[in-house]
Amino acid sequence: MDDAAILEPGQCELEGWFTRARGGERVFHAGAGCRVGPLELGVAGEHARPRGAGSESAWGLQAKWAQEVAKGFSVGLALSPVWAAHARPRYQGATLAGLATWVAHENVALHLNAGRDFVHRGDDENRYGVSAEWTGISGWSLVAERYKESQTHFARVGARWLAGENWSVDLSRAHRLTGPGVSNWTLGATWLLERK
Repeated sequence: MDDAAILEPGQCELEGWFTRARGGERVFHAGAGCRVGPLELGVAGEHARPRGAGSESAWGLQAKWAQEVAKGFSVGLALSPVWAAHARPRYQGATLAGLATWVAHENVALHLNAGRDFVHRGDDENRYGVSAEWTGISGWSLVAERYKESQTHFARVGARWLAGENWSVDLSRAHRLTGPGVSNWTLGATWLLERK
């Protein structure tokens, strides 16, 4: 799930993660984003190997805006169009999501997402979720989420380790509650860069 926050002026971020789902499905994701004026702009690519099928590749863009509207409470919007590498038409659709983050305590943040997937030549569908993040142990944070995406309801728990001043590693487990999706494990890393 996303939070209602963007990078600081002059910052960029590199991220990557690997997901392995029950049944052997695998996804590798790599992306980069930078703060440009009042927006965070990003690009990402994914290579997936679904169960019982050949590989699939896609890439996407994201524009994200976020603003603190009261002390400890921020709202935002994110727009993410997606294209497939080996499909016709290549444009697959876009996701528009509203974001909200409330820093309830110096160590606790609550996040809410609500949006819609606009599927090209398909049925549009809603997506939403809520999460709680706790940062209480030096260098560690824990997260719990309940969300719906791709017609599937999930519950997820994870941990993030701030491994260095500008990079972190995270591991999470998403458990399918209902829907056609499958439970999965994700291992990811993020690297923060300062532009000069």
